[in-house]
Amino acid sequence: MRRSSLFSLLLGLLPYVGVPATAGAASTVRLPATMCPGGDAIFDDGYEPRVVPHDPSGGSGGNFPGNVTRTISVPGLGTRSYYLRVPSGYQPSQAAPLLLALRGQALPAASAAQQVRADWSGWADAKGFLVLAPVGNSTQGGWGANGDIAEMSAALDDALAAYNIERSRIYLWGYSAGAHYGHAVALSNTDVFAAYGVSAGSLEQYACTDDGSLPPSCASLLGGTQPKIPVDIHLGNTDPLYTQYGAGGDAQRFQNAGWIPGRTVHYTLFAGGHVYTVAHLGQIWSHLCPFALGP
Repeated sequence: MRRSSLFSLLLGLLPYVGVPATAGAASTVRLPATMCPGGDAIFDDGYEPRVVPHDPSGGSGGNFPGNVTRTISVPGLGTRSYYLRVPSGYQPSQAAPLLLALRGQALPAASAAQQVRADWSGWADAKGFLVLAPVGNSTQGGWGANGDIAEMSAALDDALAAYNIERSRIYLWGYSAGAHYGHAVALSNTDVFAAYGVSAGSLEQYACTDDGSLPPSCASLLGGTQPKIPVDIHLGNTDPLYTQYGAGGDAQRFQNAGWIPGRTVHYTLFAGGHVYTVAHLGQIWSHLCPFALGP
């Protein structure tokens, strides 16, 4: 088993976003094309595994299929709810991938979490993965409040116990504030997430800074990340983040640190603003699905 509790071994905190420091190196493998039909072609390179990773959680007892609301107890927070989409084809005998979906800043946060679940539901049903949408604790509807990591951890642990989740194929996606926070969470937990995607998010100024004025510097954060967790970036060309907050340079920051365009970093600059579409989510899934964590 790769983990006993999400982030349980990660003790250092990035003070301004409240996420753990970078975990020990894992390995990333690229799955056979048959496991992600309709996705990108598989390159004949080091990502093609001889053995497909398989690390089922073996959980059972959760309701399925469809939308599910589950209640958990989080130390220091009390009772919390989170939202799941269990795909129509889910079978407890077969471990399924899971996507952790982080909403944007909004109030009420619970409604925003349910909305991102709804937006992902069609793809979850079509492609056979679960969607987990946590609520968070910020009174302003953002991310990074005390207890957010504990809540995510408890929700994921609960889902692993109630459903048969393929632990080698846990992914993350975030929108806006959830994307800023998602950068930091995914890059700091490469032994948990196989790949991640961001919509309308900014790495620089939120998860790191180029000049190191709020540590870590982007160069040190990305340079120290192992493995180079695959990332999909979707950004609108009229999004204020594109120029004002440096998000337009994020793909290049990843490339400078060793990510490979078209393989481990996918960058889509689309005509539009601070938004995402359901079609974008399908594109993002096609870039996350081919990856798994190795043993």
